[in-house]
Amino acid sequence: MLLTGKTVIVSGVGPGLGHRVAETVVRDGGCAVLGARTAANLATSAAGIDPDGGRTAFLPTDITDEAQCEALAALAVERFGRIDAVVHVAAWDSYFGGLQDADFATWQSVIDVNLLGTLRMTRACLPALKERGGSVVVIGTQSAVAAPSQVRQA
Repeated sequence: MLLTGKTVIVSGVGPGLGHRVAETVVRDGGCAVLGARTAANLATSAAGIDPDGGRTAFLPTDITDEAQCEALAALAVERFGRIDAVVHVAAWDSYFGGLQDADFATWQSVIDVNLLGTLRMTRACLPALKERGGSVVVIGTQSAVAAPSQVRQA
């Protein structure tokens, strides 16, 4: 199995892509540490992926909060002794309309999650990642397709 003995943090675990990433990690022999803002989503995902709880851990995590990112990284190291990879699925998307109608507070929120949140989580994991020569995967699918009137095309 490709991920046997590896620990992967997955941010943005909900009912969609984040859940599938974490599920794949466990299915391929690894341990998954799940982070997301919604505790109920985390508990549901963890129970569905790993009913015995031996290869998953989770913590409600808002990646706009540096302390919460550090707590998720610490949980991974405490529970499984290492971090081999971080997969960033967490993202926030919003309909912006045209630039003339842009709400810059909304733009700032998107930047805080999608850019700065990714950097915060990565930085929190860096010491453990460096020990293992770990990897970071950033998934930005939320910006790949947009309606013609939207400003968010990739």
